[in-house]
Amino acid sequence: MQVHDYVTDGLNRYITIQQQLYQHSVPLAYPTAIMLDAAATQLVNSHQVQSLPQALSAGGGMFSRLSREDRLQTLYTLENLGIDLYLLPPPFQNNGGMVKHVIDALNRFSMFGYYSEWPGYGSSRLHPPNDRRLEFFPPGWQQAGYPGVSLGYRDFRGFLFTMAEVRI
Repeated sequence: MQVHDYVTDGLNRYITIQQQLYQHSVPLAYPTAIMLDAAATQLVNSHQVQSLPQALSAGGGMFSRLSREDRLQTLYTLENLGIDLYLLPPPFQNNGGMVKHVIDALNRFSMFGYYSEWPGYGSSRLHPPNDRRLEFFPPGWQQAGYPGVSLGYRDFRGFLFTMAEVRI
């Protein structure tokens, strides 16, 4: 379903960090991957998780060589700041708030990417939002029982009640 494209896009576009007096978007997909590998390496070295043989993983770093359970353990440990933050790459180095924020974003982006219309955009999913076209009904919508796009949703037009006259 290409949810990883949604996560990468979200990390690169929608999380902002402030550097000195300016706030701007900084691509965070690559530093986040390095952070996950660094955390996984720390946990493997401390024997809290086990890595699979490199032949079983399709390339990638240490995080990709962990079982699903150990990946979740790594994310849990990062979220609870249970690793040496000094060994993480910038902008995560010694920045527990940023680590927690991005781990939360990974969880949210994964869920949004799966249950949103993202998979249904098919070949147009990486285009700018105005150029995307829904090519098929996303499986996440089916699982959630979402009826799909409706061109007739009504706008909010006010409240349907009136205030009674108040007498003093």
